[in-house]
Amino acid sequence: MEKEKESNLLKKRKVGKIVLIAVLSFMAVILVAALIIWNHFGRPSFHSADVSEIRTMDFAGVVMCPQSFATDALYLVRLIEQTHPTFIVNGWLPDYYEEIRDEFLEYTQNENLTKLDFAFAAARFITVLRDGHTSGQNVLIGQGEDGLWRPAIFGNLLDERWAEADNNLYLRNEDGELTETIVTEIGGVPTVHIFTVIDRYFYAENDADRQHNYAAFSRFGDIIARAGGVIADDVVMLTLYNDGAVSEKAVRLEPPEPWGGLDYIIRHEMKDDVFFIDLRVFIDGSHITEVVQAIEQAVDDGTRKFIIDLRGNGGGASIVGQRLLEAMGITIPSYGSLRRISNHLISYTGMFPLHVLRWFGVDYVRIEPYIPVNNNPNNVFVSVLTNSSSYSSATMMGVWVQDGDFGNIVGGASRNAPTSFGDILGFTLPYSGFIGRVSHVLWLRPDVDGEPSILMPDILVDPNDALEAALMYLRNKE
Repeated sequence: MEKEKESNLLKKRKVGKIVLIAVLSFMAVILVAALIIWNHFGRPSFHSADVSEIRTMDFAGVVMCPQSFATDALYLVRLIEQTHPTFIVNGWLPDYYEEIRDEFLEYTQNENLTKLDFAFAAARFITVLRDGHTSGQNVLIGQGEDGLWRPAIFGNLLDERWAEADNNLYLRNEDGELTETIVTEIGGVPTVHIFTVIDRYFYAENDADRQHNYAAFSRFGDIIARAGGVIADDVVMLTLYNDGAVSEKAVRLEPPEPWGGLDYIIRHEMKDDVFFIDLRVFIDGSHITEVVQAIEQAVDDGTRKFIIDLRGNGGGASIVGQRLLEAMGITIPSYGSLRRISNHLISYTGMFPLHVLRWFGVDYVRIEPYIPVNNNPNNVFVSVLTNSSSYSSATMMGVWVQDGDFGNIVGGASRNAPTSFGDILGFTLPYSGFIGRVSHVLWLRPDVDGEPSILMPDILVDPNDALEAALMYLRNKE
């Protein structure tokens, strides 16, 4: 009997040890996962949504009807509502969101819908998010027969160049310079009416973005047709006005150039005592490492003046801008962020430890903006050149320079707001196969007192003259 009791006691102790080891192992896993998340996101604070009522659909019991644009519409709404940070931040989502969403879902029930009809409807829905990054320019991206990705909206474009100013389109000459000739009608439709159509389908984060949208999208056949413009045999008639004289010009719609293929990504040279960097796109790699090494050598040799040309730079990996500035000895300001934790983020990134946050009811992680002191020990000065095509990481780099107070912005305003959504996640719609992108982070400008909607240049000049203006400023700077 005593032996049996002793045996049972040993069994209980063994089971107890196993349970203890299991509990300790589980706690260790939780701790490791928490540390991974803590370090990956820059030591954030963790939160549940502070919105009293999250304005999203109740998807319980909703059936995803197969093989229809309605499937895509429901999938898109579901994905965006469960991923985008605008739904858990007070004050960002417009009051009319549900109206636009429900209109989209109802419209896509039409069995005779075309891919172009759906793309416009999706663009209209996405615009209500007030986010230029989601699905690129608020449209879904389709793949052509040649395997290249092209926008589902736009079609062919007019073989003509212009720019928007004061709600008018001004023609450019062969050298790209603005003329005094105003385009008053496109395909028989007043340009202001075409602008209204563009506003309906493309969200503008600020006035620079709106000017960019008007100038860029008014050239595309799909936009002109949506506005009611006449297109005959791929030819569109322009009505022109110049110094009281009215004339017409026939312009052909031509296939747009395929995406990709830049002559260079980055180059650099010395302009007297100024280190000039021309950066076309933010793609990290050995080409950036070479420039980083050249910058470090230049600083060692006494160079203290830099120009970074970001005109026409649409962004990419922001680490590129950080590497270039750090090579000068600069510690960049830290953007604040609100990163929504969603199932799509977990599946897209493969970061299983994020499940731990979900288990504990964490909806988002937040990092406060921060501007370090003594951030420029080498006392360098950086002029960043921007225009309305500078976007995303290009805007972010300009914000670092301006908010860190170690340089200036020269040229035109960037079309991306300093405080805006970003850090996109890809997705594919199940029926059409369209490729889209959705933001999952709200970026907060480092200078909490800075203008959140627009990065205004310190020296506002025609972007075409920005390089000379920056060189003149630096030559006169001691």
